[in-house]
Amino acid sequence: MILEQKHIVGVNKIFRINMKDFKLKIKNDFAGFTLIEIIIAIGMSSLLTGLMLPSFLNLIRTEKVNSYTRELKEFFRVVKLDSRRWGTSCQVNINSIPHNGVANDKNYYGYEVTCSESPNSIENLAPAINNSIFQVVNKEFLITPNGRISSDQSIVIVIGSKFHKSGVKILNCLVIQSPTGHIVKGKFLQNDWISNNMNVSQKDNNNILSPEKCKFS
Repeated sequence: MILEQKHIVGVNKIFRINMKDFKLKIKNDFAGFTLIEIIIAIGMSSLLTGLMLPSFLNLIRTEKVNSYTRELKEFFRVVKLDSRRWGTSCQVNINSIPHNGVANDKNYYGYEVTCSESPNSIENLAPAINNSIFQVVNKEFLITPNGRISSDQSIVIVIGSKFHKSGVKILNCLVIQSPTGHIVKGKFLQNDWISNNMNVSQKDNNNILSPEKCKFS
């Protein structure tokens, strides 16, 4: 019995010594950072954030341009189908909106569509435009009751980012071919006419837009 008690006492003593060493090791391993280490860590974090933030913002701005382009292409396809369905003609006019002219609490549309005999308000299906993008259209046009385009030339729409000059180089274009009304998407090749204060929506008064400058993918 005495031997057993001595054995237990010895084990407990060894256990206490091992636990003491273990706690000391943990304390040493997880010692606090010095002020210099904290400053370096914050500096590196700020540097990485500064490098990543512009790329992230450009990604968002590029997607806004692509999203509006896709919605606009689908909208004109629906207008053509509606014209054929109801045997009506639809006049497509351009709404002029100045630079930063879209109020935060309202929906603004780049086009005003008026159909002669349509029971539906096709105009309400137009994609809303916002201040972060711009669009330029070469001319207004008429969609005939058979879904064709009544125009002496194809319709060219260029959509870009308000931040084009600061890094978002995307410049989409839609061409509505005359007289078939076929809609194709591409990239507009010329960008020397873009300024820092592009209107949100406007008509091309300088004859810059032409189908030949739109490269189809």
